[in-house]
Amino acid sequence: MGESQQAVWVMTSFLAAMIIIFVTARIVGQERKALWFKKREKSNFFTKRGFLGDTWNFGTPRSWQGFAVGIVMFTVIGVSSYLMTFMFVS
Repeated sequence: MGESQQAVWVMTSFLAAMIIIFVTARIVGQERKALWFKKREKSNFFTKRGFLGDTWNFGTPRSWQGFAVGIVMFTVIGVSSYLMTFMFVS
C-alpha cells in the first residue's frame, strides 16, 4: 500500500469518526447531553466554540448514561476504523 493510499484511509477514518460523533450528538440531543455530561464552565478566547463545536462537544460524563454513550461511541469509531483500514483494503 502506497503512502497516498494510507493517507486516504486515515482521512476516511477521521471523517467517519466525525460523522459518528455528529450522529451521536443528534441522537442524544441537547437536553440529555446537558444531563449526562458536564461542559467546561470556564470560557475564554481559546476555548470558545462555534456551532459545530457546541454540537460535537460532549464534555466529561457525569452519569452512567454519559459513560455508556462515550464507550459506545469509542467502540463504534474503533470498529469502523478497523474495518475501513484492514478489511476493505484491496
